[in-house]
Amino acid sequence: MDILADELAQARARGAVFSVLGRSAPWGLEFGGTRPLTTHLLLQGGGVLELPDSPPIALRPRDVVLATAGAPYRLASEPGTPAEPIAQARARGSDAGQPDAVILCGAYVLEGSIGASLLHALPRVVVLSAAQLEPAHATAIDLLAGEASCEDPGRQALLDRLLDVNLIYALRAWWKQPGAQPPGWYRATLDPGLTRVLERVHADPAAAWSVPEMARVAGSSRAAFSARFTTVVGQSPARYLTALRMRRAEDALVRTDAPLARIASDAGYGNEYAFATAFRRHHGLPPGRWRVENTGRH
Repeated sequence: MDILADELAQARARGAVFSVLGRSAPWGLEFGGTRPLTTHLLLQGGGVLELPDSPPIALRPRDVVLATAGAPYRLASEPGTPAEPIAQARARGSDAGQPDAVILCGAYVLEGSIGASLLHALPRVVVLSAAQLEPAHATAIDLLAGEASCEDPGRQALLDRLLDVNLIYALRAWWKQPGAQPPGWYRATLDPGLTRVLERVHADPAAAWSVPEMARVAGSSRAAFSARFTTVVGQSPARYLTALRMRRAEDALVRTDAPLARIASDAGYGNEYAFATAFRRHHGLPPGRWRVENTGRH
């Protein structure tokens, strides 16, 4: 099982393009910073990204920006250029004539604790220069640019799906950068033994996993496996397994009306009492109460 694909699927990660704007210099766009994760692509032309209390970041054609929630920020042709709120800019549409810049903006939805974990693994902004992109990522952006410039049927659906592709490539590219802090499970993908274990555990977290069994899958002794897993992933194998099971249980609690006994069994617990004890220890609330308080938020 592909762990990144599984994490994104469990987080219900999906993107939607909300504007493609052509602008003639001088231009500026202001964003509230309230969306959990936003992306910006300069499909044509360059500009700057301006954050409060930070030097402007130069942007060149086909650079990729990911922005997590925080203070308002701006994209502009030059530092200090007056900026138009994005809602007004969308209502006004593109400038007439041949634009100096074409800016595509999209937003991603990532749900639940898995989505929160993925967002936590990103800084306030990620900027990937066109030179850093994998060839396939650059090709995907070329396709985005092509669809953004046409009005053919299915345009929005293609833009949204290509935006999903952009997220996967952008995460992979960023987490390879020096100083990046990828999730522990992503760091583990560099270790073949740990990768085998995580693939098996993610495919069937309810199985009767034990540390000796995980060590066997990894092809290592129990002591060496536990030490390696904890160092790379950042938590012990047992804690990782519990957290994974809890995330799957959370999803079932808020998305289904399955009884607690069924959810407990699917999460790998022998009965709902053992499950409730583990869930309360993990969340501070019994699963029934947690379900009531969280249903409808996802």
